[in-house]
Amino acid sequence: MRRATAFAALALVPIVLAGLPLLAWFASAALAPGGSSAAPLAADGLTCTVRAGACVGSEVEVLRMSSTTNAHAGTPAGAPGYTYAVCCAADGLGTSCSGTHETVLALSGAGNAHVATTTGGAYTTEVCLSAPTGTLGCSTDDVTCGTGYACLAAVSGSTNAQVAGCDGADVCTTKVCCSVGEAGPPPPVDTDGDAFGDKVECYLPTDSRDNCPDVIGSDDAWPLDIDMTRDIDVTGDVFNYVGRIGATGGQASDPSCPADTPMWWQRLDLQPDCAIDVTGDVFNYVGKIGMTCT
Repeated sequence: MRRATAFAALALVPIVLAGLPLLAWFASAALAPGGSSAAPLAADGLTCTVRAGACVGSEVEVLRMSSTTNAHAGTPAGAPGYTYAVCCAADGLGTSCSGTHETVLALSGAGNAHVATTTGGAYTTEVCLSAPTGTLGCSTDDVTCGTGYACLAAVSGSTNAQVAGCDGADVCTTKVCCSVGEAGPPPPVDTDGDAFGDKVECYLPTDSRDNCPDVIGSDDAWPLDIDMTRDIDVTGDVFNYVGRIGATGGQASDPSCPADTPMWWQRLDLQPDCAIDVTGDVFNYVGKIGMTCT
């Protein structure tokens, strides 16, 4: 985001939220919103390929697909008739769901299955990657995989979803990204560079591909700019939290894209965790009052 700081130092702005004074606005404070911005580490040689047939060499078969686009899925044993196999390779890589492992996806069954990015409920058949040492890190909510992360497949949503190859140009736009080594889970993908990950902007929802409103008052692109005026101020943006601290919403704590315009609490939930609070949401404004975008 191309921003300019309107005033370099703002000593203290007391605001009353839910009846208590909030004494936290120092312009010199640096609180990064939207999660870590640390660069991911190398994938330590992890590679994944969709093959029409059997895996080759040291590759392990992770998943079977009925097609490379908009497909049903199955385990290697549960869907032997499916043509396409997701084959991955790295030193010591396996598919055990015990020991040092990551659950990559959950299936509604061993074959002819829909997929989910979380286990539980009707999706109890786990698809896993395992390694003898080190750390496995997988993410199932990225539009693209970061540097050092291998893409296993793409899915159309967080549950009741179809699956596709990573280059599939269909409804399967969310990538399943993994790394082997010391990387851990990859940081959030931030397409527009406004310090809020794409998943957070999907939830709010703001435009994850644009970091500044194109049309004042009607283009919700910068999560901090609630009134869509291209600048951050107390009265137009921060005052939206007055009297709303402690409010909660009804969605899950691991949200996916809402289908409709969100309730007011969801748009203010910058963390997001389906609750409006000072530390997780309001503190995103520390050091940002007076910033503008173009």
